[in-house]
Amino acid sequence: MTHHAPAVGCCGPVATDAPIAVTINPEARVNVARSGAPIGSLTPGEWHPVAVTIVNDGFVTGPLAVESEPVSGLQLESPAHELTGEHRQETVFRVRLDAPTVVDVTLTFRALGALGGLANHSTVNLLLSAR
Repeated sequence: MTHHAPAVGCCGPVATDAPIAVTINPEARVNVARSGAPIGSLTPGEWHPVAVTIVNDGFVTGPLAVESEPVSGLQLESPAHELTGEHRQETVFRVRLDAPTVVDVTLTFRALGALGGLANHSTVNLLLSAR
């Protein structure tokens, strides 16, 4: 198993082999960071999983959603992940590029969306390419 540089979240480094790390601090604020783990090569027209490690220092429960604005040629399948209150969880969302291309997508991670100020969201940009 290859280990990569830890992603830096709101509460310190996150050791993970997932390309994305989400941390939820004790005040339920969400932070997302890109780790050094590669997403891998994408094949046009095929679904590809993108792993996410969640470190929940706030022991928050409820949905964690992954959202993005529409990007031409990109499909994002991101059902809401249920936060169980466990300190660490793993999840995935899937992406598919319609044709050989390179796209820049901004992903927004939201938890406790109905609580407003206690549930700040965080974003990360991914550069995806399919050849």
